[in-house]
Amino acid sequence: MRIPVAVFGMLVMFVVAVGVLFLGVLGFTPVSACTGMCFAPFMMSTVGTIVIGLSATFATWFRALREPRAYWPWIGAALMAGLYLVALSVAEQVL
Repeated sequence: MRIPVAVFGMLVMFVVAVGVLFLGVLGFTPVSACTGMCFAPFMMSTVGTIVIGLSATFATWFRALREPRAYWPWIGAALMAGLYLVALSVAEQVL
């Protein structure tokens, strides 16, 4: 039962990651010349999403002796959504 839950969780995490990356690039790309903190929300949404996705995938499937750890993709999806909300609050203060 863990394998279908883990695979479905990976699909959900992939959909959330694509959404966060799309909205992050669309909403946080600076339109004027800037340096420093104005790139923080953009980097949080792009690099953070990729790091969380790779970490959750690794934690789900690496060294799972009999069955995968089915809860990690769901944690990864929640962390990605939370990271986007944090990036929104940082963007309100910086941009």
